[in-house]
Amino acid sequence: MKYTKNFKEISKKDVAIAGGKGASLGEMTSTGIPVPPGFVVLSRAFDRFLEETDLLQDIQAQLDEVNYKDANSVDRYSNVIRGMIAQTKFPADLRKEITTEFKKLKAPLVAVRSSATAEDSKTASWAGELETYLNTDEKDLISHVKKCWSSLFTPRAIFYHREKYPSFSSPLSKGGKQGGVSVA
Repeated sequence: MKYTKNFKEISKKDVAIAGGKGASLGEMTSTGIPVPPGFVVLSRAFDRFLEETDLLQDIQAQLDEVNYKDANSVDRYSNVIRGMIAQTKFPADLRKEITTEFKKLKAPLVAVRSSATAEDSKTASWAGELETYLNTDEKDLISHVKKCWSSLFTPRAIFYHREKYPSFSSPLSKGGKQGGVSVA
């Protein structure tokens, strides 16, 4: 699979592609710690979604308009960006790969959890900043993956990114990019 990996295929060395949570779940699985079966939607899936749909430039343009001294401005642009992500059509091959992995779990409901690639670094911890969706069925799976991705753009996450990574212009830049999503 190109955009997903089963927990059994992931280790702590995979933080850059699976995020901190995904890499930890993979590591626990490989050491025999009981973990629900699951998989990670890799960060390259988020990259692909942004690039193929031209959202990357559109989101950056919105972020360039934010007045960080005005909480209402941050909130307004957060809503616009999250709406753009929610309304954008998901690439068919990504959808197919993710739903195929979901079906392999043979579970009617799963948890869909954000897994930041910058999580638990020496300079910041994204733990608790991004969103989780419990009791997700196949019908809501893709929308919840998109909501996890868009949680990088909540007002709280935008402010957090600006505080922790002031040398980077946006959450889409190297220091704050998230994109891994754990499904179990």
